Amino acid sequence: MGAEPVARAKSLSLRARATLALYRLSFGLAGLTAAAAAPWLGFYSRRVKEGFAHYLGLVPRCRNPRVFWIHAVSMGESMVAYGFAAGLQREFPDYQMIFTSTHPDVIAGARRRGFLASYFPLDTQVSMHRVFERCHPTAVFVCETDFWPEFSTQCRQRRIPLFLINGRISSKLAEFYQNFAGLAELVFGAYTMLAVQSAVDARRLLAAGVEASRVKVLGNMKADLTVAPGSVDLAAIKSWLAQRQTVVVGSLHPGEFNLLLPVFCAQIKQGRAVILAPRNPALAEAWQQQLESSGVACCRRSLGTTDAPLMLLDTMGELAAVYSLADAAFVGGSLVGDVGGHNPLEVIQQSVPLLMGPNCRNFADLVEELKAADAMLSCDDADAVSAAIERVLADKNLADAMIANASQVLAVNRGVLPATLQLVKECLSVFQLAPQPVAELP
Repeated sequence: MGAEPVARAKSLSLRARATLALYRLSFGLAGLTAAAAAPWLGFYSRRVKEGFAHYLGLVPRCRNPRVFWIHAVSMGESMVAYGFAAGLQREFPDYQMIFTSTHPDVIAGARRRGFLASYFPLDTQVSMHRVFERCHPTAVFVCETDFWPEFSTQCRQRRIPLFLINGRISSKLAEFYQNFAGLAELVFGAYTMLAVQSAVDARRLLAAGVEASRVKVLGNMKADLTVAPGSVDLAAIKSWLAQRQTVVVGSLHPGEFNLLLPVFCAQIKQGRAVILAPRNPALAEAWQQQLESSGVACCRRSLGTTDAPLMLLDTMGELAAVYSLADAAFVGGSLVGDVGGHNPLEVIQQSVPLLMGPNCRNFADLVEELKAADAMLSCDDADAVSAAIERVLADKNLADAMIANASQVLAVNRGVLPATLQLVKECLSVFQLAPQPVAELP
C-alpha cells in the first residue's frame, strides 16, 4: 500500500467550520454546567469522583516522546484494545501506550497491565487541548465505536494519524451522520484509516461521505483474542457446579431476564446448574430478589457460593472464561429490544454450543456464517430457547457437531489482528513518527 490511500486530511469545508464553531459553543456551555455540578455528582458517581480532573484534560503527563494513545469504552472493546496494544508494543517497543476510557473497570484493567490510563476528557476545546499538550501522541487509535468532533479536530490540526480499529457502525449512528454532514466531515474526515468489521460497516461510512480509500474491511479482531487458560480463577465455581450439567446465560438485559425466568426455573427443576450474567452487574441484587420471590434460590459470585442452584455472575471480566464451564450457552442482547446481540465469539472460542436470539445485527456477518454452517441454534422466543437447550443437552452428537462447525468458522475469521497491525505499520510509514505539538489553542 502506497502513500496515496493515507493522504492527510483535507481542509474543512465552510459547512464543517460552521458546525465546529456551533459544536464548540454548545458543548463548551454544557461542559461548564457539568463542571459546576461535579462536586455534588461526585458523592454518587465513582466516575465523577475518580475522573473529574481527567474530564477537564488534566491527565497524567507522558514523559516518553513516543506515545500511542488507545481509546476503548466498554469491557468488550477493551479486550480488543489490550490485545491490539500488546501487538503494537511488539512492533514499536520504544513507544509508551496510554489508555483512555469512560469505564472505571477498563481503566483499572489497563493499569494492571502497566499502561498509563485515565478517563476520556470532555470533548471541549480546552479539555482536549490540555490532553494533547500533556501526552503529545504520535498516533491515536479508537477501538470499535466512539466518535467525538473536537477529539477528531485536534488530531486533524496537529496532523496526528488517527485510526479506527475493529470498527463497528450501527444503523442509528450511520443515519445520524448522514443527516448531519458537517459533523460527519469533522469526525470521519480526520481519520487516516478506518478498519471495520464488515462490508455493512463500510457501506455506512461511505454513505456518510467517507472516502473509500480510507476504509478497509478486515473482520472482527475478537476472533483472534482468547482467554488465556488460568487467567481467571474458576476453582470456586467448578466446586459449586459439582459436575452438574450447566447452562450459562451471558450479557442478559432486563427484558430478556423477565422472559427467560421460566426457562431458568425449568432447568433447575431438572437438576442443572444455571449461571446468569447480567449485562450490567449492578442489576444482580434486584434480580436476586426477583428470583428468590419466584422460589429460585441463588447466590452471587461476588459474595461467594452457597448450595443454591443458580449463580449470578456479578463480576467484571470473567464471563468469557466462565463460558468454558457450560454445556450450552445463550448470548443475550439478542432476544428483545434493539441491542443487536453481544459477542458470540466468546462462546465458540471455548468450544461450547451457542444459542442466540434473532436480533444479532452487531455480529450479523458472523452469525450468518454460523447459521449456514449449522454451528449455532437461533431462538425466536423463550420457548425456543428452552427447546434449544434441551436439544443440545440431550444430544451429544448434535453438540459435538455444532462445536466442530463453529471451530471451522472461527478458523476462517482469524487473522484480523495481524492484518490490522500490518495496515497500521504501512500507514504510519507514510508519516514521520514524531509528535507535532500545537503551542496555542487553535
